[in-house]
Amino acid sequence: VTVAMREVVFHAPVFVGDLVSFYAQTLRIGTTSITIRVIVEAERYGGTSERIKVTEAEVVYVAVDANRRKIKIDKDATEGDFEQHETS
Repeated sequence: VTVAMREVVFHAPVFVGDLVSFYAQTLRIGTTSITIRVIVEAERYGGTSERIKVTEAEVVYVAVDANRRKIKIDKDATEGDFEQHETS
């Protein structure tokens, strides 16, 4: 569950046709929460292959069970997780 979005900065707009990439880095894994740094870059449609940073934020998620109660995070299960997704 998303608990907070801190330091959300919009550096530049994203336009229709831009190729957008989201990059996430784990900053902290607590007992029940994970803090992630997200950087969003855009490659302009029809232009050069230059990527520009369009947004960045720090997001805090809390692990909850089916009854929406906080649960402990299995830190061993989170080590080394990284995914990159691109969409246009």
